[in-house]
Amino acid sequence: MARILLIEDDLTTRLILKQALHNAGHEVIIAENGESGLEKAHQLHPDLIICDWMMPVMDGLEVCRQVKNHPKLATIFFILLTGREEIDDRVKGLDSGADEFLLKPIDINELKARVRAGLRSGKLMQDLWRSNQALEELNQQLLYRNQMLELMSLTDQLTGLLNRRALEQTLPSLMQEIRQQDSSSRYRYLGVFMIDVDKFKAVNDTYGHAVGDCVLKILASRLLSRAIPNSSLYRYGGEEIACLSPFINDKEAWKYGESMRLVIAKEPFDISPEMSLNVTISIGGVIWSADYLPSGTPTTSTLTYAHELLHQADIALYQAKRDGRNCLRITEFY
Repeated sequence: MARILLIEDDLTTRLILKQALHNAGHEVIIAENGESGLEKAHQLHPDLIICDWMMPVMDGLEVCRQVKNHPKLATIFFILLTGREEIDDRVKGLDSGADEFLLKPIDINELKARVRAGLRSGKLMQDLWRSNQALEELNQQLLYRNQMLELMSLTDQLTGLLNRRALEQTLPSLMQEIRQQDSSSRYRYLGVFMIDVDKFKAVNDTYGHAVGDCVLKILASRLLSRAIPNSSLYRYGGEEIACLSPFINDKEAWKYGESMRLVIAKEPFDISPEMSLNVTISIGGVIWSADYLPSGTPTTSTLTYAHELLHQADIALYQAKRDGRNCLRITEFY
């Protein structure tokens, strides 16, 4: 049994069609005008709509347009009742979205046949719509999974920080972005820091790699707690953490580097209720000015400069370790 919405303002026609459709085994919902019919279509979502063309206030063409323009109703088969036989009128009806016409005076056998055909067609449209919806949902799931895989490929699973691959992708583009700042702007600087846990090998050798992993997790958490706006942290490899801090000058870089060093050294790392470790870090930094990378520099050259920046930060890090560890050393790359 199908649910059919009959929209007809003429009482006699309405009663005849209702009885014929009921005798054919269908549930018939009655609406006496276009506005009421449209409201019931939204409420009940019928399998098929039969609607008179000529009605006051809202005619059948407007009802059809609104039904076909609504995403949840568009697949409902729509039969337009009309006494008009002119080609132009049929064109108007088709342009409004009507699927079929039934000429007045209505032949009941033809009515039943067109309803059967319409229900078959409507079912096919509904099945197609559901298939498209399922495909769209699948595409959204695939998009989400791909985004998650991309994120996972750029994230260090132990610390939750971005990884070396992310750093190597970000640094050249960040340099290009900074280079585009106005030549007189204070934002044409970039700080690159390399951070290394002092005597980390001894931690692993003495307490095991599980404790070493715990140290790295706490290290990442504390560094994130001191991150300044626009800065980003990356696990570069082993116990080395890289930090990119755009738009900071020499003085600000020293201040930020010291805040990272102090947040690690000021309190022991609580590994477990029974174990705490005193941990310190050495930091090497380099301040780069966009003036060092002239306008129009090819992308390949930017990559070269990016690698050189990391190398210079590493040299500063080694200097910090030679100077006794638990300290900060910064150089300039102008």
